[in-house]
Parts: sequence; structure tokens; C-alpha cells
Amino acid sequence: MKKYWYPIIIFIVTISQIQAQSGWTRKAKSFYVQSSAAYYSSKDYYTTEGNLSDTGSRFNSSAIILYGEYGVTDRITAILDLPVIMLNSFSSTETVAGVGSLKVGVKYRLFNNIPIAVQADFEIPTDDGTNFARSKRPNALGTFDEINLPTSDGEFNVWTNVIGSHSFGDGKTYGSLYTGVNFRTESFSNQFQAGAEVGHLFFNKLYLIGKLRILEKLSSGEGNQGGSFLYGEGTTFTSYGFNAIYKIGKHMSLVTSYSDYAGFLVDRKNIYDGGTFSLGLSFEY
Repeated sequence: MKKYWYPIIIFIVTISQIQAQSGWTRKAKSFYVQSSAAYYSSKDYYTTEGNLSDTGSRFNSSAIILYGEYGVTDRITAILDLPVIMLNSFSSTETVAGVGSLKVGVKYRLFNNIPIAVQADFEIPTDDGTNFARSKRPNALGTFDEINLPTSDGEFNVWTNVIGSHSFGDGKTYGSLYTGVNFRTESFSNQFQAGAEVGHLFFNKLYLIGKLRILEKLSSGEGNQGGSFLYGEGTTFTSYGFNAIYKIGKHMSLVTSYSDYAGFLVDRKNIYDGGTFSLGLSFEY
């Protein structure tokens, strides 16, 4: 039966960027936990040349994501990010389920009183990058196609970032800049990313955060060309997004976010262009 490869991994990259980037670390022995539900849907595919190609089928993905931070010391924060379940489908296929790639990270603040930090996130695959969904209808030959809709890309990645932040006025407004490299295995291209965030606290209860991010190919991959779509080989984009955090108690908050893609700064290539929505609860102490 025929097998198709699509750039599904870009949704996994998108949902892993829901959290804010900052040069601050958590206080020793303090923690932050968040559970979110995310949803993504698109039928607009941009090719590796940056041309819009209507594939004729809509891709849908949803996930339940657990995220946590723990202050090991005042300058070291441990990070855990895991899509505990993901559901992937095209409008022409059945839905498949699986666990997303596990990301374990550490952030180190370089100076005691200056919010500049380095962060390394180790992305560990939870499967071999294959999870085939059956088409809903038979093809012209009377057989059912199988389409690969993986929930983990099957490769080990190391995301590195340098992050600088600054608060303004009475501390209710902040800005952050970050840049870094994703070092990839399995002979795929390394990637460069950079971004900026601005946030402000309203009424001492509502935090609104605006985000801008670019992702570029840094080097050429040498192998696995048959799986280039699956692993996002050659994927580039500019993305923008908004987060809202509303405190509903001393330690609990309602968290929501929206992110999407645009064609300025960096062209959309090898990507389905659509918005990602998420809603969740957080608890910190």
C-alpha cells in the first residue's frame, strides 16, 4: 500500500513553544506545573520552495501537554515538557494516537542579579517516527492507503538558547530576546531560531504576552531524504503568538495561547500554515 510523508513534526515544535522564554530562573525549591489542551488544523501547505499548495485534505492535530519547572537552586531551573497524548488525522484518514517527544531541560542564570540565562533542552523521541493511519476510502485500485502521522519524530535533538530579559518601571512590564540552535541527529539539518517577547501585567491579575519567532535551516542534511517531510527537513517560518495568564487564586492561573505563521522575515517552507489554540491551568508555589 502507498505511504505518504508529511511535515507533521511542525505541530510538535509549535506546541512545545507555548511557554514563555525568559532570563529569570525559579527560586530554589519552588515549582510551576501546567496542563494544557492544544488544537491545530490546516489545509494550506507551503512547499520546500515556499509555494502554497492546496493538498485537498485538511490536517488536524490535538494534544494534552504537561509542562513543569523546578528551582534546583536560585540560578538553576529544571524543565520538563511532554505531550502525554497526541491525536493526528487528515480529513481523509482515521485518527491515530501516541505520545509526543519528551523534552527535558535545564536553565542556568549566568549572573545573580542580571536576568541572562543559557538553556539546553534535550528532546527524546518516544517512538521510531512511524504511526500509520488508514485512509477512510479505498483508492482507484480498491485498496486502502496508509499515511504516516507520527506523534514523535524518532530522532534525538538538543535545543540550545541564550536568553536575556529586562523588566521596566514597577516590574509589571518585561521584554525578552533569545537566540539558539537546534542540533539534530540522523543526518538532518541543524536549525537556527531567534525570538522576542513582551509582557505586561494588568489589574495585578492578567498577564498578556506577545511573541515573535523565526526558524531557519542552518545546514544541509545528508541523509534520510525519504523522511524529509516527516522530520521537517528544510522547514522555515516566522511565527507570532499571544499568551494570556489570568490568576484565579493565590497559586492557580488560567492559561490560554494562540500562535500562527506569517510570511515576513522568514518565508514559510515545508509547513502547514494554520493557528494553534491552547487552554489550560497552572499551579505554582
